[in-house]
Amino acid sequence: MSLYISAYGQSVHSQSQPDSTWIGQRIIMLQGFGEVNAIDTNGNIQIKEVPNIVAPVSRIEGNRIWILSPGEITPGGWVDKSNVILLTEAISYFSTLIGKNPKDWDAYFRRADTEHALNKREEAILDYTSAIQLHPDDAYLYFRRARSYHARQICDKAIEDYGEVIRLSTDSIMSADAYSRQAGLYASCPDSSIQNPKKAITLAERAISLDKSHPTYLTLLASAYARDGQIEMAIIAQKKAIDSPNFPLGYRNEAMNYLKQLEQQIASKKQ
Repeated sequence: MSLYISAYGQSVHSQSQPDSTWIGQRIIMLQGFGEVNAIDTNGNIQIKEVPNIVAPVSRIEGNRIWILSPGEITPGGWVDKSNVILLTEAISYFSTLIGKNPKDWDAYFRRADTEHALNKREEAILDYTSAIQLHPDDAYLYFRRARSYHARQICDKAIEDYGEVIRLSTDSIMSADAYSRQAGLYASCPDSSIQNPKKAITLAERAISLDKSHPTYLTLLASAYARDGQIEMAIIAQKKAIDSPNFPLGYRNEAMNYLKQLEQQIASKKQ
């Protein structure tokens, strides 16, 4: 069985050994905030950050559990089998850790991520809050709680938590992501009192200025322009996103379809 050492030194064992039955199932990482091993263009192993610590298993090679990150068609990285547990077993696993040490913020965080992935969003918010109370200066925890608020369309609280991310990690890659998500909320929150397309444009531009390696931020800018009625500018931004060699292949069809919708809006206005 795989061994996990918690943040407070407690040892616990997972329930299942990785085998072929894991392929297609989701795992959660037991350590770190989404670091995987990847192979660079020179064939060297490097550490790559991925957005989630929950991911589906693509294949298993010895100790390597290859996972799919959002937007990927083929797996771009792997984690060691000792650093994962099946998502279906994770709630009871982390609950045991918390029962042994109620101050184990890391266990609250990972149980919350499990609950979020299983669409138990209210439970996730409670556990993220417990993790934040125990470990209050970690931007990543606010980011994850914001994601659950975002999923429930509680836009004001999501925006507030993304703001905490920006405050705690000023001008970082994570803050760029937080700016982009705030932009998405101001562009398309179901609560019309929160919608502010012009603010969304400003926030999306800020995200792009901080991190030019994520062309998906350009698609958020395109959406903000469209919400503001600037369809021509939306088309320019969307084309720039799609033309980027870094644009995720898994999102390309969706992005192309949105571009066609924008172009159809322009065409209908000219008729």
